[in-house]
Amino acid sequence: MNRSPLKKALLDITHLLKIKELNLPKQAITEFEELYTRYISIGAGSLFSYTSEYPLYMFLNYIIEEKGVLIHGSNNPNIREFEPKNSSLFNGTPIKAVFASSDGVWSIFFAVLNRDGYDGSIRNLCLTVTTKKGKKHYYYFSTNNSNVLNRWVNGTIYIFPKSPFKKGGIGDEWVCEDRIKPLAKLSVTPNDFPFIEKVSIHKDTDSGLRTILKAIVAKK
Repeated sequence: MNRSPLKKALLDITHLLKIKELNLPKQAITEFEELYTRYISIGAGSLFSYTSEYPLYMFLNYIIEEKGVLIHGSNNPNIREFEPKNSSLFNGTPIKAVFASSDGVWSIFFAVLNRDGYDGSIRNLCLTVTTKKGKKHYYYFSTNNSNVLNRWVNGTIYIFPKSPFKKGGIGDEWVCEDRIKPLAKLSVTPNDFPFIEKVSIHKDTDSGLRTILKAIVAKK
């Protein structure tokens, strides 16, 4: 296990949004195992409902860490098979691929952010540090759309097997250059996104680097 105490110490003093390592009670683990066994492990690609009282991102991070899956967030609830599309990695490298993430919160953001008619940039950052307790997550989310009524929609999380994917341009970004079907999917709402009240607003005239630097050093 590759730990980075210095990286954690530096990220801890920033003003990035943070989620601590998973420390689940036995009841949560039991519920998560039942959901995984009943709906995901069979690989039928069907829709299921999340019934646990624990936050959805905890379930997603649990199955990512323990079950070898990746996830993808989308506004579209009706994708049966994903096809590679021309895009670029987080670091700007062009690629034709299906994208997935090894971070539950990051994927929920893309599932519930309304992309219909969206005009402008979306700026986000997802970093993970492995510690003695597990994985600690750090985020930044910003849009150029402050329209409260249309900013968020219900979305869908798609769950993939990890084996067909390879690392992308940042730690929690993964890509598959072949067609792929999801193991399962579940509906999500804006309330499932834990930072719904902490998404920033930026101007497209600001550079992406300036936006991220402001997020790191400035209080919300």
